[in-house]
Amino acid sequence: QEWEGRIVPRQFLVGFVVLSYLISYVGAWTTLELFNQRTGGKGLYNWSLLFGSSVSMGGIAIWCMHYIGNRAIVLGGGAAVLQIAYSPGFTALSFFVPIAVLLVAFTALGSNDRVSILRVSIGGSLAGLAICGMHYLGQTGISNYACVYDIKNIVGAAVIAVVASIVALSVFFVLRATWTNSWWKRALCAILLAGAVSGMHWLASVGTQYRLRQIPLSSTHGNISRDSTIIVVIVLSIAACFVLLVFTMLAQRRRSRSANRAQQVVLASAVFDEDGRIMVTPEGLVPNRKVTSSNVERSLDGIFGTSHAVFHWIFRATRNWSSVSGLLPSMRNHVVHTPMYQVPGHGSTSEVNLKDDDGEATDDYSVIFRELFCVAAAELAGELTEPLENAGILFDEIFNTGQTSATNTGAGWARFKKAVQLEKGSAIINNPGRGLLLFLVRVVDRRTAEKLSAIGYRFADTQNVANIIARRMQINCNSMQSRLTSMYKYATDAHILKPGVHLACFAIRASVGGGFDVLVCKDARSKLPTIQLPFDNLEEWKINYLSQLNNKNVAECVKFLGEKSSSTEEELAFAAQLIEGITAMREEINHQLFADALLIAKPVTVPCSSTGGSGNSPKATLIAFRLLLPIQFRASGRSFEFVPLDFFKLQQYEYRNGVDGALFARMVHREFSPVL
Repeated sequence: QEWEGRIVPRQFLVGFVVLSYLISYVGAWTTLELFNQRTGGKGLYNWSLLFGSSVSMGGIAIWCMHYIGNRAIVLGGGAAVLQIAYSPGFTALSFFVPIAVLLVAFTALGSNDRVSILRVSIGGSLAGLAICGMHYLGQTGISNYACVYDIKNIVGAAVIAVVASIVALSVFFVLRATWTNSWWKRALCAILLAGAVSGMHWLASVGTQYRLRQIPLSSTHGNISRDSTIIVVIVLSIAACFVLLVFTMLAQRRRSRSANRAQQVVLASAVFDEDGRIMVTPEGLVPNRKVTSSNVERSLDGIFGTSHAVFHWIFRATRNWSSVSGLLPSMRNHVVHTPMYQVPGHGSTSEVNLKDDDGEATDDYSVIFRELFCVAAAELAGELTEPLENAGILFDEIFNTGQTSATNTGAGWARFKKAVQLEKGSAIINNPGRGLLLFLVRVVDRRTAEKLSAIGYRFADTQNVANIIARRMQINCNSMQSRLTSMYKYATDAHILKPGVHLACFAIRASVGGGFDVLVCKDARSKLPTIQLPFDNLEEWKINYLSQLNNKNVAECVKFLGEKSSSTEEELAFAAQLIEGITAMREEINHQLFADALLIAKPVTVPCSSTGGSGNSPKATLIAFRLLLPIQFRASGRSFEFVPLDFFKLQQYEYRNGVDGALFARMVHREFSPVL
């Protein structure tokens, strides 16, 4: 009792000091991992992660660290009766108070990809105050000592907690916003965040002295011993380690699944918001479903590309989902009962083998493949809590997967071969063990985007996630960002002609595989190379004037239009506008063969976007030059490429305000009725 009312000398155990930091680090890292999974401010999914982050930071990184840190304090030479004891009430209160404060702090931080200095400053300051508040509240819970504080240490500890928290959270959110926060970067941010907790605690502890009140008759009566708090700390720390282990296992599983699907036929969903941001998982991947594990290179009659009849069918189906949705139960049942169905899956169509024992395609391969495609699309829509009708439309490009971009000579030759194959009629799979990726694309309004964010998806700028998508899904393309931009435009009316009068170039060539290819714009493969003319309609006199140019080549047209004899002022102005358009077209095509193009004087009405025109029924009119190119001609530059003429015609047909829907519905029922 000689120490009652006096300052008891103290010392620190280095082992517990190190252990306290490690526990704080585990809690801080778990906090950042949980927070990184947040996708919005609404929904049970996001609120669960927010609460988990608060518990991990407040309950483990701060509370557990504090009591393990205090376990490092040895008073009075280690006499058991002189060691710190805690009041149960204050100990429990000190656990819940920082969690509540951090819940407010993390709510203030938000969860979008736009870094707000104000939000981070407020959130970091509240987090720092939560660290300080918990420390001194926990110290107040010491039942057998009165703590004597040094004001300088209090101020210094508070500054460390606030500044370090703001810095750590700022770095984390900047990395998160740019999608560069890989796991090891989050681990480094956790070092800073744990440093805020530990730095504050030990600076405050160094400035704290302990005056013994009295030695209790029983060290356990009404108090919590240091060993009891250690048991709680161990349980919570193990829980945090378990959470980190789960995240690691899930990440490894996703990487393994992505690697496997790179060798399969996969359908992915590219959903964009009104600002052109793409919807991804917290890992930066687009939702996807396996269509089949079978390689299709020898399973279909001919190369599977945009020229293939099966691709044409699924292309039409995605624009007429209502014709297919009623058949989905029968399609699932037919797939499950096919002789090639493999039992291991839980009724999953992904376990269907589309080849027989000899490695040849089954007789009804085409039918089963189309059924699998529709079922995969329905599963994708279901994952997004949407009906099949809202699954999106099929993008008009096929991606090869399972190939990595290389820089050696062999890779250059491979890219050259692929370019030649693209010229022949689209992307294909022509290597064993390689996969194929199809995209369904759509644009959603703000309310739908918020709903998707609430169930666990993020909307990210395409430049931030393009490389992540390409790398993890092993997509072989030169610029994934430009492809994503094309998908966004494709899901809107941006790739369709605007209403008005356009000068076009209809250039075709014979295809090596049979049929013809047509020259189109690379960023809008449903559109011919066009130049919009400065008038909206073709009056009768303009059509009559154009008839004089029928079957004339470019030079002859320019010469005729340049003649001013026996022409009215209106005709002269019209001729000048045509000359300007022809000149612009010649510069756009930028090839000497364009001089051989012949004008088709009869105007052609084509599908156009529903905005930008006058009246209720906008239309686009083409005045076209026709040109037959040699079979060896290759589209040069970045503006144009060739697509199969049959697919080009199908696109024009599909864009005519859905008039194809009834015909397609009858065709689907006629074709699938015998098998379903």
